[in-house]
Amino acid sequence: MRITLLLLIVVGIPGVILAQTVRGHVVDAGETLPLPGAYISLAVAGESAPVRQTTTDADGDFVLAPVSPGSYRLTVSFLGYRTEELLLTVTDTDLQLPTFKLVPGIELDEVEVTEAVVPVRQRGDTTEFNADAYKTMPDATAEDLIEKMPTITITDGKVQAQGEDVARVLVDGRPFFGNDPTAALRNLPAEVIQRIEVFDQQSDQAEFTGFDDGETTKTVNIITRPSMRNGEFGSGYAGYGTDDRYSVGGNLNWFDDDRRISVVGLSNNVSKQNFSSEDLLGVTSSASSGRGRRGPGGGGGGGGQRGSDGGGPESNTASDFLVSDQAGIVASDAFGINYSNKWSDKLEATGSYFFNRADSYTESDISRQFFDAEELRETYLEEGVTTSTNTNHRFTGKLEYALDERNSFIYRPRLTWQGNTGTESIFGQTLDSGQLLNDNQSDYTADLTALNFSNNLLWRHRFATRGRTLSVNLSGGISPNDGSSYLNYVSTSATDTLANEQVDQQSLLDTRQWNGGLNVRYTEPLSRSAMLLFSAATGYRREDSETFTYDLDPTNEAYTALNSTLSYVFVNDYFTQEVGTGINYRRGSLNASASAGLQYASLAGDRSYWTVLPTLRLRYRTGNSGNLTAHYRSRTELPSILQLQEVIDNSNPLFLTTGNADLLPATDHNFTARYNLTDTERSSVFFALLGGSYTANAIVNSTTLSESAGGVQLTRPVNLDNDWTLRALTTYGFPVGVLGSNLNVDLSTNLRNAPGLIDEQLNNALTTTTGLGLTLSSNISERIDFTLSSRSSMNWVRNDLQLASNNDFFQQRSRVKFSWLPGEKIVVRTDLTHQLYRGLEESFDQDYLLWNASIGMKVMENDRGEISLNAFDILGQNTALTRSVTETYTEDIRTNALQQYFMLSFKYDLRRFQ
Repeated sequence: MRITLLLLIVVGIPGVILAQTVRGHVVDAGETLPLPGAYISLAVAGESAPVRQTTTDADGDFVLAPVSPGSYRLTVSFLGYRTEELLLTVTDTDLQLPTFKLVPGIELDEVEVTEAVVPVRQRGDTTEFNADAYKTMPDATAEDLIEKMPTITITDGKVQAQGEDVARVLVDGRPFFGNDPTAALRNLPAEVIQRIEVFDQQSDQAEFTGFDDGETTKTVNIITRPSMRNGEFGSGYAGYGTDDRYSVGGNLNWFDDDRRISVVGLSNNVSKQNFSSEDLLGVTSSASSGRGRRGPGGGGGGGGQRGSDGGGPESNTASDFLVSDQAGIVASDAFGINYSNKWSDKLEATGSYFFNRADSYTESDISRQFFDAEELRETYLEEGVTTSTNTNHRFTGKLEYALDERNSFIYRPRLTWQGNTGTESIFGQTLDSGQLLNDNQSDYTADLTALNFSNNLLWRHRFATRGRTLSVNLSGGISPNDGSSYLNYVSTSATDTLANEQVDQQSLLDTRQWNGGLNVRYTEPLSRSAMLLFSAATGYRREDSETFTYDLDPTNEAYTALNSTLSYVFVNDYFTQEVGTGINYRRGSLNASASAGLQYASLAGDRSYWTVLPTLRLRYRTGNSGNLTAHYRSRTELPSILQLQEVIDNSNPLFLTTGNADLLPATDHNFTARYNLTDTERSSVFFALLGGSYTANAIVNSTTLSESAGGVQLTRPVNLDNDWTLRALTTYGFPVGVLGSNLNVDLSTNLRNAPGLIDEQLNNALTTTTGLGLTLSSNISERIDFTLSSRSSMNWVRNDLQLASNNDFFQQRSRVKFSWLPGEKIVVRTDLTHQLYRGLEESFDQDYLLWNASIGMKVMENDRGEISLNAFDILGQNTALTRSVTETYTEDIRTNALQQYFMLSFKYDLRRFQ
C-alpha cells in the first residue's frame, strides 16, 4: 500500500510542478460591464470532455488551475450571449488570456423559445429583469413595462428602484438625455427592450481603478433587442378638447448600430410638465418657489399628493424630463434632442440639448401651525395667487477618448441657462389662540436669470503591472445669477398700531460663483486580491453676491432711496485640501474597502477646520442569487451664501429671514445596508434595506416668535447636533399563478429627528412614518393589462416643547389602471386614483376620487394609428393637498388643480426596423 502511494506521488509530482494557472476576464461587448456567472470550460484539443470548468466571479474574472502544459480548447458561454471559443497552448508559465467580450445572441430573437422565461436573476451586483417575462399592451412604453417589475415603483413620474430614487437611465450602456430617467422611459416603446438592469453605477474613477469609493448612482440600464438596433421608431400625438385644452407632441428615434439620434417634443396646457428641480435651481422668484412659506432649514416627515395631471393618449409618449411638477395649472412647451455615436474605435460621444418653457397659474390656501415653548399659540393662514414663466436651456455631453491601451480621457461638459419671471399676490393673517395679531397684503414681482457652466476632465493611466493605476480629475465651473424684484406690501397689527408698516421697494441682485477642483488617485496592488489607494484633492469656491434695495422716493416717484438695512455686498472664499489612503480586498464573493481622508478647510479666510472623513464599503455575493451591500460614508456640507449673509429678507413681512456669518460646515454620516435575493425557480425577488444618517453641526432654523411686534417672526440658521434619520424597507415580489399576475408587497418605516430653536429653546420634532404598499400587475396577455396598487402611511409627529402640537395623520393612495382590447380595433383604458387624508386641519381632511377614461379605435396599417376620446376627472373631484412637518411648524397646503375636460386625440406609432 505504501509502495503504491509512493509511486502515485512520484508520478504525480512532475504534473503538479508543470501545471500552470490560466486566468481571464469576461465582459459584455456593448456595455463593457463584467459578466459574473459565465460558464468557463477547458477541454483538451480534439476532445469534448472538459478537464477544468468554473464560472466567473462578481467581477467577471475566472481562474483555471492546475492546468498541465498542452493544447486546449476554451469555451466561454453565458445565457443570452453568443458562445466564444479559443484554442490555446499552455507552456511552463502561467497564462493571462485577453478579455472575452461576449456579444448578445441575435439568434434569440429568431428562435421560438418554448420553455418558461426566467423573469429575474441576480448577476453580481446587478439585478436583471427579462422583458419577455412581463406582458404589456402592443403600444406600451418602457415606463409601462418597468413598473410591472418587482422593487421598481413609479409615483407621479418619480422612479424608484430598491427603495432609492433612480437618477440615471442608460440605453445599451449609454447616457440618454443626460441624467433624465423619464425621458427614456416615456419615449422608448416596450417592444424594443430585451432586458432591464438595475445597479449602482460607480464614478468614472472608481470604475477604472477598481477601488470602490462609495460614489454611486442608482441606475437603470435598458438593453434593447439586437434586431431593433437599426431603424426608425417613435410616436406622435395631437389632441384638442373642451375649454380649449390641447396637447401635441411626440418622439422620433434613429438607431443605426452605434449612431443614435432621438428627438422629443411637446406642447400642452393640461399640466403635463417637463422640468426638474435642476432646471429651477438658479432662479427662484417668490412666484415659483413660495417665498416665506418654508424656512431655510430642513423639515422632517410629511408628504401629500398634488392634483393629477391631464390625461389622454399622450400619457404614454410625453416626456417629463425628470418630472418635478409645479403646483397649479401649467402650460408647457418642450423640445429635446439626444445624440450618441462611436466615431471610431478610440472616440465615443454622447450629448443632449433640452429646452422647455412652463407658464403656471396657482391659487393656494395655507394653514401653518407653529410650535411654542409654552403653548400651541400661533397659526398662520394665507391665500395667494401666483403666476410664473420659467424658461430653461440645458446641454450635457460626454466625450470618451482612448489614446492607447494604457491612457484614456473622459470629458463631461454641462451648460444650463434659466430665466424666470413671476408675480404673487397674497393675503396672510397671524392668529394667537384664535385672536388676530396681524394681517398682511402684498404684491411681489421678479425677473431673474441664471447661467451655470461646469465641466470635468478625467485622465486615466494604466501601468503595465495589473492593478497599478493613476487617474487625475480636473473640474471647474461658473454660475452667474442676476435679476430684479419689486415688493409692495401693507402690514397691519391688531395689537400695536406702531407696528403697522407700508413698503414699496425695488431690489437688484447680482451673484457670481466660481469653483475649481483637482482630484488625484493612485492604486498599487499588494496581491491579486488586495490593493492600496492613495489620494489627494484640493478645491476652491468663491462667491460674490450683492443686493441693493431701494425704497420708493415719494418726491420723484422713483426707486432712488437706498435702504442700507436690506442691502449688502458679500464675498466668501472656501478652500479645501484632503489627503487619504485606503485598502481594497477582493476574493471570490467578497469585495471590501476601507479608506479615510484628512481634510483641511478654510472658510472666509479666517476660520479653518480639520476633519477626518472615513469610508467603508462591503459587497458580498451569497451564491448565484444573493447579494449583500453595506457602506458608511462621511462628508462635509458647506453653508450657502444666503445662509451666511446677515441681511434681512423681508419678501414676506410676517416671516423675516436672515443669515448667520458664524455658521460652521456640517458633517454628515450616512450608513446603508441592502440585501437582494432572487429565486429563479420561483421567479421571486426579496429586497431589504436598512439605512440612517447623523449630521453634526447641522444647519437648522432658529425662530423667534415676537408677539410684541404684532406676530412678526424672524428665522435665522444655526448649527445644532442630533439631526438624524433612520429608515427600513423590505420588498417581496412574486408571481400569483392563479391570477396570471405578479404581486409586490413592501413595508417601510422612516424616522426623522429635526432639531431647531424656538424662542431660544431647543425643540426636537420627531416624525415617524410607517408605510405599506401593495401592487398587483397583470401578466395575462397583450390584450388585457391592469395594475392595482395601494400605498398607506401612518405618521406620528412628536415635539419636545409642546405636547399639544403632537399630531398623527394618515394618508392612503390607491390606484387602478386597466387597458383592454375587446376586439380587433377597439381599445378601452381607464385610470382611477383614490386619495384619502385623515388627521390634517379640518378643512384639509378629505378624500377624493380621480377618474380618467378613454375609448379608441385602431386605424391604418398594422394598427399603428389610433383615434380616441379621452375624459379627464369624470367625477370633478381633482384636488391637490400637501402636508409638511418641520422643527418649528406643521403646514397644510391646498392648491388649485386641473379640472374636468374632454379631448379628441389622434396618435400614430412609427416602427421601421431593418
